[in-house]
Amino acid sequence: MMATGTPEEFAEKLGIRRSTLFQSLQEMREMGVNIKYSCIRQSYYYTDNRRIKIKLENIFPEKSDLDKVSINREY
Repeated sequence: MMATGTPEEFAEKLGIRRSTLFQSLQEMREMGVNIKYSCIRQSYYYTDNRRIKIKLENIFPEKSDLDKVSINREY
């Protein structure tokens, strides 16, 4: 099992700020996900069988797709 690391390390791995990590963890807790932090393991962990799967997709168009976009402006 891989450890998340300290909050600072985990936020860096995710490419977010530490405060954003804490906000996200709080939102997950409000949804009923039991997540705790172990100082000994230096890792966040689930306290029950619930899990969250996060899927990241590239939502930004490729440059070649941008060439196909046209904007009509009328003033």
